Amino acid sequence: MNKVEKAIEQEVYFGTYPVLPKERKYGFIDALLVLSGYCIATWSYTQGSYLATLVNFKQLLIGAFFAALFMLLVYQLPVILSVRYGIDIWIWLRSVFGFKGVNVVTILIILVNFPWYAVCCELFADSMENLLGLFGIGLFPGGHLVLSISCVVLGTFIAYRGIGSITWTTRILVPLLLLVGVVVVIVGFTSVPIDVIWNYKPELAGDVSETTNYILSIEANFAFVITLVGGMAEVPRLCKSERSGFYAGVLGQGVAGSFFVVVGAVMAIAMHHVTGQMVDDPTMMLATLSAPILGLSSLLLVAFANIGTQAVGSYIYGVMLKSTFPKVSYRVLVLILGAYVTALCVWGKITEYFGSFLTIGALVYAPLAALLCVDFFLVRKQKLDLKSAFGLEGHHSYDYTHGFNIVGLVCLAFGFILSLVIYNPIKGIVHIPALFVLTPTGCSFLATGILYFLLCKLAPIRRYVRKDAYVIPDKKPFDRDKVPPKQNFFLFPLMLLICKVITAKNKLTIDKHNMEGIKPPYLVLGTHHSFTDFYVTPLCLAPHRANYISELEGFENFGEWIYRQTGCLGTRKFINDQALIRNIRNVIKRKGIMVIYPEARYANVGTPSELPLSVAKLVRLLKVPVVVVNMQGNYLLSPIWNLKERKAVKLHADVTCVLSADEAKSLSVQEIHSKLVKNLDYDEYRYQRDNNMVIADVFRAEGLHMPLYQCICCKKEFKMITSGAEIKCDACGAAFEMDELGTLHQKTGGAVAVSSESPEKDTLYIPEWYDWERQCVNAEIDAGKYLLNTRVKIEALPNSFNFVDCGEGRLVHSLNGFDLTYYNYRTDKTETLHFAPKSTISIHTEYDYRGKGQCVTLSTLDDTFFIYPMEEGFNATKIQFATEYLAKK
Repeated sequence: MNKVEKAIEQEVYFGTYPVLPKERKYGFIDALLVLSGYCIATWSYTQGSYLATLVNFKQLLIGAFFAALFMLLVYQLPVILSVRYGIDIWIWLRSVFGFKGVNVVTILIILVNFPWYAVCCELFADSMENLLGLFGIGLFPGGHLVLSISCVVLGTFIAYRGIGSITWTTRILVPLLLLVGVVVVIVGFTSVPIDVIWNYKPELAGDVSETTNYILSIEANFAFVITLVGGMAEVPRLCKSERSGFYAGVLGQGVAGSFFVVVGAVMAIAMHHVTGQMVDDPTMMLATLSAPILGLSSLLLVAFANIGTQAVGSYIYGVMLKSTFPKVSYRVLVLILGAYVTALCVWGKITEYFGSFLTIGALVYAPLAALLCVDFFLVRKQKLDLKSAFGLEGHHSYDYTHGFNIVGLVCLAFGFILSLVIYNPIKGIVHIPALFVLTPTGCSFLATGILYFLLCKLAPIRRYVRKDAYVIPDKKPFDRDKVPPKQNFFLFPLMLLICKVITAKNKLTIDKHNMEGIKPPYLVLGTHHSFTDFYVTPLCLAPHRANYISELEGFENFGEWIYRQTGCLGTRKFINDQALIRNIRNVIKRKGIMVIYPEARYANVGTPSELPLSVAKLVRLLKVPVVVVNMQGNYLLSPIWNLKERKAVKLHADVTCVLSADEAKSLSVQEIHSKLVKNLDYDEYRYQRDNNMVIADVFRAEGLHMPLYQCICCKKEFKMITSGAEIKCDACGAAFEMDELGTLHQKTGGAVAVSSESPEKDTLYIPEWYDWERQCVNAEIDAGKYLLNTRVKIEALPNSFNFVDCGEGRLVHSLNGFDLTYYNYRTDKTETLHFAPKSTISIHTEYDYRGKGQCVTLSTLDDTFFIYPMEEGFNATKIQFATEYLAKK
């Protein structure tokens, strides 16, 4: 590998590594000069000349400075991330598009942006041709193309030689361009009266309106500044402060770059006044308005400036391509770029279609800018998984779908297509005038940003895009005090439709009792079998909207915005949440319906959990009617221990007003509690038998060993296994088959430990086995023998956004309650939380939570801890039994 290739390798690989704060070189002034130098190029004259064909000079001034500054104040915001992390934006874009996706975007950017350098070559050829004409020398046929290509060749040659040549080129290039600009300003304002320039108005072409032209000029200014940022991506990471990096970019482009655009406009207007033609060639202007010798002198300046700009551009984009295609030689890439510019020069119409080229570039850059801003500030909230961004082994947050972030790429394509739908830059046709007012670039920027933001609000997409959330989690606790909104009025019909469609296949029937004259506000208490409850309840309460209490895990799973729009109140299970009580009262005060599932957990075996006395106290507090929704079939459809749906299940719900407002005020807490317990009672297997509901699915018993964890024959724990319709003890061999009506028939094994209510011999109802297990745990506690001490994996859920890894820990459950030893991510220490028996009336259980296996949860006001076993001897059902019994002792 030669010296040039080695230097480029260092620039590509070491140059993309994060720059440490002590290694930063640029203060505000240094960065401003560097970025100003990049913006000042002869294409500024072409931009100024183009704007002068659209608007008057006063409008041109406003657009060139204020429109550019406005766009830059927004577009340069992601520069903050470059300074903060010491990386360029192309590294961050790996999180937006994926490792391979960002490579595609890089190529796309080069395709739409590199034509700038064809403009330089055209200007070089124009300058040479015009000056030769002043001396009476004509070009041979094809001579203009030869001059253009010669600029490409010379610029490519300089870039081909590597970093050393580029460094010297830039040192000479910036002062020369500044000198040309100063000369142009002096000549432009002294060769014609100032009022000619100040009062200039363009001639309107055809039926084009002044408004359309003005919008096109703003679009051109947006596009001009927005398309230069790609080449400036590496500078901010060398700045010493975020403020200097941000404002250097804004002022470097917005002031220095815009100033030279105005200079180009002054030159074009002056030439139009003298010759009747708009000219974007400073050489021709100087020769015409001053003296040929000045034009000849400027030729040398402009010629070298254009060649130098071509060289710098080839180098910048060559390095960019090298990082995308590391196995390809840098020099080969520079030659490819040279060939691309040569092809554009052969085409020969890049200047003619300058406005179209500007807009097409902005079609890509505008949605790209929107994605970068929204991703940085709103989606990732200024946090990046650097290890994944650099592809370190074992860190794959940004691999996405085979290296492509489909969501980011779709949004980019959406923004591009939207711009074309609004305005055709090739033919200059406005398709949607109402949106054209925002400019195609502005509209694309806003629409793409909004689309990406809203998509990332959807939980499945958020989890796809934010795979780095586990590494850089949001630790802010959920806002429990936030007043829940009413169920979204416009979303409500869609909710009912979805509920109707989902429950229709199971032929849901609803019977209402004692509901005549019952109007909101009132309290609804529902039995809790499975997720199907959330589809049945809205249909039971229609046409009224309601608010629902939901555990925070649901907010994380489906997205907080969606959950709040459906009227959900977020809380944590089995804690004393005073904020929840206040919000329940808020719902009732505004004459709403408050739905509570007081069991706070799906039914383990189709029977109710014990109703806390606190529910009756809440009824007394609210003093409103109480309606019970007692659902049947929801558990049978998809029991918590095996969520596969059973197709033959029929759903039913009884909606009953069990307490009037007067009764809620006058009855004692105990009387209210007794009445609620009676009306909330259910037995899903009895419902199945009474209705002769045949469930013939071959997998109907699979998973039943999770709630029925103890052999009812030999009494061994954690030895039960299931397959198909059979549950079997792996210790003694006792086996039971679940028939099509949900009853267990003993096939082998000794005598069962309970007397069944079943009239058939050797049969057992599932709830009977379950209740026997509870009695065994109670006896173990009474004997002082109960103890669980096991190694566990812990994840905390602080909010509706993400889980936080708390590493491995230890869970001890004894007669004194729970002791959870875990890594406290808030204090960065290993700590132990104690939960007294009286403070935990029950515990949430899961048998296969999101495919991770069984778990239990313990909660504080700010965290819910999901606890997964790492050793044998852990069963969620047994822990639940022990928790509930210890709370009563």
